[in-house]
Amino acid sequence: MRGCKSLYLRDVPADHVLQTSEEEAGRVFKPVCWVEDSILPEPPLKLQSSNGNSFTTTQMTHAIQWSCQQLQREDAIYHGNGIASAKRTLQYLKNICLHPDEPKYRKLRIGNKIFQQTIHNTGARGILLALGFEEFYGYLECGPGSGKCLRLDRIQQISDAMMIVNQSLKIMQDESNSDIVQPQGGDGYGRAGFGYAGGMNL
Repeated sequence: MRGCKSLYLRDVPADHVLQTSEEEAGRVFKPVCWVEDSILPEPPLKLQSSNGNSFTTTQMTHAIQWSCQQLQREDAIYHGNGIASAKRTLQYLKNICLHPDEPKYRKLRIGNKIFQQTIHNTGARGILLALGFEEFYGYLECGPGSGKCLRLDRIQQISDAMMIVNQSLKIMQDESNSDIVQPQGGDGYGRAGFGYAGGMNL
């Protein structure tokens, strides 16, 4: 029995690149044409972001603020956890800003026990994802590889994020706010034992 296979050659959409592991080393491959093959598909195309992040500045800020509120919720349930996560996040971001030409500070090992407890399984992970960190082979990475220096606009984004995280940290550390209820959820009430479930806000 003989079969017939069809494929199509397409133009590559503007500002799209091939999504491959080559990006880890700071290399981006822009194909001359795109082969549409349903049986043996090529690696997917993706939009090449101008700032290394698919979020707009407003979306990034909102995502970071929401993640910081999640840290406050976590701290309200297990006092001290949100504070530890915020401090660890600030340390990571500070290292990146102080050493923008050192890729090692932009690679966070996911398997690290402290990273798992304070970042990966908390709202702090959302902060890093909003800043453009991506998972590659056991690491959460940000920025170009191959020893390239992080661009000034990316450093500014990280610096702005640090200010938001620091404000959230101060709220959690403020002893006068120790009796404050958990930040409101989408329905106007808190989560995880607060609101209606916890017998509060009735």
